[in-house]
Amino acid sequence: MLIQEIRSFEKYEGFIAELAGHPWYSDPHYTYSRDNLYRSLKSQDEYAFAVSENGKTEGLFVWLVIPEDRYNEMIIGFTRKEEAFAEMLSYMERNYGGYNMDFVLNPLNAAIARPLKRKGAIFDPEQQKMILTGPAPTVSTDQIEPLSEKWTKQYCDLHNADTYWTAERILSAQDKFRVLLAIKDGQIQGYLDVQRCYEINEIYDLFVKPESARQGYELALLAKAIELNRPRQLMVVVDVDAQAEIELFRAAGFTRMEGQNSLTAYLR
Repeated sequence: MLIQEIRSFEKYEGFIAELAGHPWYSDPHYTYSRDNLYRSLKSQDEYAFAVSENGKTEGLFVWLVIPEDRYNEMIIGFTRKEEAFAEMLSYMERNYGGYNMDFVLNPLNAAIARPLKRKGAIFDPEQQKMILTGPAPTVSTDQIEPLSEKWTKQYCDLHNADTYWTAERILSAQDKFRVLLAIKDGQIQGYLDVQRCYEINEIYDLFVKPESARQGYELALLAKAIELNRPRQLMVVVDVDAQAEIELFRAAGFTRMEGQNSLTAYLR
């Protein structure tokens, strides 16, 4: 198979349309926004590749590459042939040896999932996207504050460390993120990390201390995020089996986006 870095999708539009319209081979990032494919041509950190065999296109992939972090992420994965993805994966391993690699894929696409399983990839539970469709919940947000210097140490100490977007990375990208805190008696009870610079902003992390859970902080954090995000849109990704979390977001006005379930996998 031949792998070629490409600078235009013009000759691949038929292939893209065919797979994007198939329930097994559609890509969740593309279904959510076509920009996830087309903006790669303008990004200095993203690269597009076509995989072909005997002149026939068998795969189209977009990768985010961050050398300083030794990190790759598959942004788009269009293929219905295991061999095409396996060849693409081998190419990335040869050219970016020792990099951590993350993948977001259609849960039905075995052509991508099977090669990853053979490589020993770790899979998160299947997730669904939810988007804000209703009004903000009518709850008090008096105890919700934006992150400021006085709260930085507590926020960093409390933050989830098992994620790419650690507290330190969030703090270094405050032009892209908004951090909200639930405060009581001088202590952070919970936090919410959310994008702030796009037309549709994603909630990345919502955490409340176990001893403070179910006291209204979760809904108050969401209500404040909705208020500050207007007139832009909000979305979130949650595990399909996380019923309590799903109900929380439903109570905040979010509904499921059909056809956009995803799996996240990791190669370390």
